[in-house]
Amino acid sequence: MPEVGEVTGRRYRCRACGAVVMVVPRGVAPRLRYRLGAVVGALGLWCHGHSAAEVRRRVSPFRVVGEEARRGWRSLRRWTRRLAAGLGQSIVGRARDHVEAVLQRLAAASAMSTGVLLVDALAGAAQLDAHRLCVAGGEAPTI
Repeated sequence: MPEVGEVTGRRYRCRACGAVVMVVPRGVAPRLRYRLGAVVGALGLWCHGHSAAEVRRRVSPFRVVGEEARRGWRSLRRWTRRLAAGLGQSIVGRARDHVEAVLQRLAAASAMSTGVLLVDALAGAAQLDAHRLCVAGGEAPTI
């Protein structure tokens, strides 16, 4: 069952240059409302033929949505593009046509293959640095 929770992060300021670094648990990606595992799970459902609206109903803890959100979930396309970019893939055309390739790339990072794409993609995502994976164009800026 999807749920809303809080994540504790620590901020550190470099004494030499003044840059601020935020440290959060593995699987927490910058500027994403969902943990990386939830994102990969949602993409797995979408890849296996579930409609975007059905994926939203199964993954999102937010039950009150606008009219457009009842028909679909734009985040699936955005997540596919961000993960593809983080994995060095480019997407031309519809994101849904590329979601399986993104999941296969994530599965390739898994330490041991089970032969089940979604299971392996989740394991692979857990091995990767969510911060670097989900930031388009490099690392997130420091504050």
